[in-house]
Amino acid sequence: MEQTKIVTIQSGANKVSVNRQGGCLDSIKKNDYEYLWQGAEESWKGKDVAIFPFIARLKDGIYTVDGKEYSMKNHGLIRYAYLDVEDRKDNEVTLSYSSNKDTLSQYPYNFIFKSNYLLNGGNLKVTYTIKNTDDKDLFFGIGGHPAFQIPFERVNDTDVIDGNYIEFENEFTPNNYYLDENGSFIVRKGPFEKVKRIDLKKEIFQKYKTLMFCDADMDKVTLHKKDGKDVIMHLNHPKTVAIWTKEKFGGYICIEPWNGIPDISNPNRELSQKDGINKLAPNEIYTFSYTIDI
Repeated sequence: MEQTKIVTIQSGANKVSVNRQGGCLDSIKKNDYEYLWQGAEESWKGKDVAIFPFIARLKDGIYTVDGKEYSMKNHGLIRYAYLDVEDRKDNEVTLSYSSNKDTLSQYPYNFIFKSNYLLNGGNLKVTYTIKNTDDKDLFFGIGGHPAFQIPFERVNDTDVIDGNYIEFENEFTPNNYYLDENGSFIVRKGPFEKVKRIDLKKEIFQKYKTLMFCDADMDKVTLHKKDGKDVIMHLNHPKTVAIWTKEKFGGYICIEPWNGIPDISNPNRELSQKDGINKLAPNEIYTFSYTIDI
């Protein structure tokens, strides 16, 4: 069995490293150029998150299943877990994690979670699968959280990211989930302006904390970077696309496909009744995927 914490796959000049702690991306390189944000103490220390079984925060950190109260940390269980290497090839790796005594105390369902990373040239396909190994319906949210480095310069006490932009394939008018002033919980869902291109500025995230577009058909999105090292993502039509960076420090942008949403400010505590929740029947398998082109 693979013992190393970081597992690396390669295809030509492209190299991807995956962290077994959290089953998430650790590095994406082409000709030794790093595309993935590498974390910073003064900003976001993370690089990516495999999100399951709840997106972002639960109000007061708690929820109920059939009236019984449970607690779970931000973005669920997998980011805190150490996954096994189930299968590995030169350009592909599959990590897996199964429910256990610790997970059942936080999330009362039996499951198997797998994250698969397949690299073909500069195309990386990320696939999460969940199998419900319980005898009852399983309720969950799921999503990706890759953070991409973007050129920036520090001016006074803010990292200026101007000159980089995100472009969607088609112009559309989404709804957006608007967060409270702390950026933790949803206070409302409402219309957003027409979107085709987002010129990245820290001021956007001082105003909105996180953009969370929904109720729109979203697939291809391109991150245009000032250094010309663009990133193209195919999001595979998720229910929500979150775009986020810390509001002051950090030269990065997260483009996050989600099937699920954070808690609203006055939530129904029962997991099965939460907005945006998904249901998986016993013995069924759910697949969630997106791709990154560099």
